[in-house]
Amino acid sequence: MTEQNVLLEDMRTRPGMDRDGNMVEVQATKYLICLSDGLRYGLDAEQVVEIITDHTITPLPCVPEYVRGVINLRGQIIPVIDLRLRLGKMPQEDCCIMVVNVENESISILVDGVEKMVDIPKGAILPVPTQQSNQKLVSGMCSLPGGGTMLILDCDMLLHG
Repeated sequence: MTEQNVLLEDMRTRPGMDRDGNMVEVQATKYLICLSDGLRYGLDAEQVVEIITDHTITPLPCVPEYVRGVINLRGQIIPVIDLRLRLGKMPQEDCCIMVVNVENESISILVDGVEKMVDIPKGAILPVPTQQSNQKLVSGMCSLPGGGTMLILDCDMLLHG
């Protein structure tokens, strides 16, 4: 393991309590929660580059319907994937764009909004109960500390699913 990876793992380790009240280290991952069609989706915070609220999307011909077009972000042309359309839902006009790094490439995801950042212990993420067509983009799910459920969005599957 390289020194950078060791430091990254150290940053992801945070103290917690076991059932007996003893301090233990818990492996956790930071997720940025975004909203789409009333559901909460978590994206690994390390993949998120930035969030944009007002940017012009240039449509493209001959692409799947869920690819809304491209944006020009400081000279970099980035495709825009509409999460609602990718999940087979109706599009929404009032959205924000999350730029993420997937396989060393920048893509942007159109979502209804961004909620907050949360730390989720690795053991708290459960598999998705059944694999339906719209769940192929979800790699797991978990309960949130304040209540509710978050689905873990698999950004790699946005491109290859």
